[in-house]
Amino acid sequence: MNEIDYSLGCCISAEEWAWLNRVGVFEKPDLTSYIAPFPPQELMYNVSGLQNQKDFASHGVDLFQAYSQASPIPLTDYQNLLDFGCGCGRLARMFKGHPHKVTGCDIDSRHIKWINDNLAYMTSVVTSVHPPLPFSDHQFDGIIANSVFTHLNENSQDQFLSELHRICIPNGYLLLSIHGARALERSINEKTIRDMISVEEKLFQKARSAFDKNQYAFILQQGHLTTSFFEYGITFIPESYIRNHWNRWFEIVDYCKGAIHSWQDIVVLKPLK
Repeated sequence: MNEIDYSLGCCISAEEWAWLNRVGVFEKPDLTSYIAPFPPQELMYNVSGLQNQKDFASHGVDLFQAYSQASPIPLTDYQNLLDFGCGCGRLARMFKGHPHKVTGCDIDSRHIKWINDNLAYMTSVVTSVHPPLPFSDHQFDGIIANSVFTHLNENSQDQFLSELHRICIPNGYLLLSIHGARALERSINEKTIRDMISVEEKLFQKARSAFDKNQYAFILQQGHLTTSFFEYGITFIPESYIRNHWNRWFEIVDYCKGAIHSWQDIVVLKPLK
């Protein structure tokens, strides 16, 4: 049997890459050099609520697998891939060994500094909470946005959808995660989920009512990201809204329900010309 060349990173088989990141390096520490380094605990917690490397690694594997399954082409086939809202690399760590160009962007300069200091296979830039993004027209053939459109108000959503349309090539693909019907159902029926999203009952019911009317449902959360010029919260978006509103900019190629942890949906898009 041929020995696996772990130095190829994400270009080895999906099963082996998942095993190496989720299990292998924790059972066999001599394999650690083949995976990307871990951010400090503070940054891991800031983007995911996770505080140990094994959980953070497992989440990264789950995301990589979900987006791999949703993408019409292998993630390693994208020539210029953007991780939009990359955080401190929960997903980006899984791109080690990518044969082409990988770029990240995030609004938190701490995340970007850590990535640029530690993930040599990608380049990341700090972006604003409002467009424009510091990228050229038609720069990327693949764009992934994990847990970004799950937190924007409707105006910010429209601004960034338009901006992502601008920077994606006409034949490229976008993979954007959202909170859809599955996330709303779990928020209604599972106490742990309701406790996690931590919003007032009257605000949640207002959002639920809007969702039931096929409207955009945004709940403002008062935290460090909400300012006088930017609103941050939790968003639930009906599939019918996606199909009737996002089609201003994109063809809806696929809609993958509950693709991430039976929680977030992944919407697969292609820019309209």
